[in-house]
Amino acid sequence: MGQNYKNKKRFLIVATTILSLIFCLALSLFLYQRAYANKILHNVYFDNINLEGKTRVQAKTIIQNNTDPLLDNKIITKSTGKQYEATFSQTGVFFDIDQTVNNAFTVGRNDNFFKTLFSLSKTVFSKKEISPQPTFNNDEYQNYLANTQNNLSLPPVDASLTISNNKIVTNTGTNGLTVDASGLKDEIAVEILTKQETVAIEIPTTPVTPTLLSENLSSAKTIAENYLAHQINLTLSGQNYPADSNIISGWISFGLQNGKYAAWLNDTIIKTFLGKIAAKNDISVIDTKISAVDNTTVLQQGRQGIYIDQNDALSKIKTALSSSAAAATIALIQTTKDPQIIKVFPDEGIIPGRFPGKYIDISLSSQLLTLFDDTNQIGQYQVSTGKASTPTPVGTRTVQGHDPRAWSSPSSLWMPWFMALGGGYGIHELPEWPNGYKEGEAHLGTPVSHGCIRLGVGPAEFVYNWTPDGTQVYIHK
Repeated sequence: MGQNYKNKKRFLIVATTILSLIFCLALSLFLYQRAYANKILHNVYFDNINLEGKTRVQAKTIIQNNTDPLLDNKIITKSTGKQYEATFSQTGVFFDIDQTVNNAFTVGRNDNFFKTLFSLSKTVFSKKEISPQPTFNNDEYQNYLANTQNNLSLPPVDASLTISNNKIVTNTGTNGLTVDASGLKDEIAVEILTKQETVAIEIPTTPVTPTLLSENLSSAKTIAENYLAHQINLTLSGQNYPADSNIISGWISFGLQNGKYAAWLNDTIIKTFLGKIAAKNDISVIDTKISAVDNTTVLQQGRQGIYIDQNDALSKIKTALSSSAAAATIALIQTTKDPQIIKVFPDEGIIPGRFPGKYIDISLSSQLLTLFDDTNQIGQYQVSTGKASTPTPVGTRTVQGHDPRAWSSPSSLWMPWFMALGGGYGIHELPEWPNGYKEGEAHLGTPVSHGCIRLGVGPAEFVYNWTPDGTQVYIHK
């Protein structure tokens, strides 16, 4: 009986002691957790930097300051004796700082009470290192990958044909190389964590066979050799224009046609050859020009044109070069073109009826502005046009707008009764300065303007009111 009592007493003491220890431990861990509420717990490190007691914002700043410089380090990819350099940031790699902070903050914390006690106790005695996890922006990485492949790959060279010294030369193709970047992303993720300012990655390659090999050229070579075996002689008016193999070799083109390598005669180059012959023999047509004023006076005598029919010659040359006969003589054919009769107005002089309806004639040589309504002269006034350094341009213009008092920004003056002719030019009254000074009429009849046509007081207003928008203005010497 006494022994049982003693055993029970010992059990209670031990149990009480254990429960007390558990309570004390739980209380300590609870207080520990409360002390680090919203803060990172003890023994949590990032890159050997102690994050204990740091808030999320503080931890994010620390992590960002340590990872951002890594993005500026350089990565050099090498292959086929070439290299491509970029920064890590240009590869599309980046660090998810918020996720890294969250990983640090969840250390020692768990939704389960007993797991939390266990996790909290571990932070007291064991160090937890948080590592940054590189991830990628796929679009940026694909762009970097394309640049890498473009810079490091060697494209294959197809076999081809050329002509040298009247001989067909076969240029054998060469294999290309393309980089195998299948493991490049993983290597970037590893190398950025080495913190080296410059890292180099050797990328493996795979060979690429050219599309065209020498054996694919045999048909085109045979056709080209057949062309070169011919001699062509063009004749015209007793003159000979031979085309030997030296000339014919320049007419031959090589390339892909309908997916096959081919040789053909280049029409444009042959016509260039024919054009040189035509330049020596063609006579250009000259049209007959008569005065539109009286429909009778001949201003320019016409002449019939004579031209080599280049299309006919081209067709015959191509037929001859494709025939079995080694030599051919081709007579060039000439065609004629009769002159046309064109009604024109004389280039100079004040001519009534130059345009139907209302129009303005401005003679630079006589410094006169004349108003016409068809063939009827309405009025004629002395003007001042552009001086030699700023001439009034000749040609036909139209009145594009009216402004009773326009301001010239470049000259800082007023232009009364202004009619715009486009290009900054116009017809207006003698200019006025802001202080009220007006240019005198003594300048009328003398070219002194900056390109506009100046009229005197009175005529300017009349012309302004008489002329609707769209009226044609013919300016001539």
